[in-house]
Amino acid sequence: MKTHLASKSAMTVHRRILTKDRIVYLLVGKKPFKYKRGRSRIAYIGTSRQGAQRIANSAGYRADEVFSKRGSKQMEVFIASCAGIPGLKSWGYLERAFLALFYARYKSLPLCNKRGRYTFDEKLSGMFSYNALFGMLSRFDGSK
Repeated sequence: MKTHLASKSAMTVHRRILTKDRIVYLLVGKKPFKYKRGRSRIAYIGTSRQGAQRIANSAGYRADEVFSKRGSKQMEVFIASCAGIPGLKSWGYLERAFLALFYARYKSLPLCNKRGRYTFDEKLSGMFSYNALFGMLSRFDGSK
């Protein structure tokens, strides 16, 4: 029986991800996906209370859907986090803010996100800077 070792790594985990449990992560393709109002490389925006284990499971679960799109051969994961406030699930609000901005810009949710319509309301604008989050999302516009 022949064996083969792939020349490229399937996944790389950095120490920084292991220091935070409550995070927001973005699954990002190398090529942009078509949305109603433009293109973005973002395929999924999710949240985790379990750190790296949840992200690996989520990437594996959504890989078929992402790779089924024409030209999609590689996916990266980016981490976003914010300062914690006792008694407030701030990472959940950060995810909601990212989804609200994504929906406002592209008039649809990311490829693998299925539910909800979000608005960047007063509560979110009091917690996060619109321009800072918009700049983060803009980093994944169009092609690389």
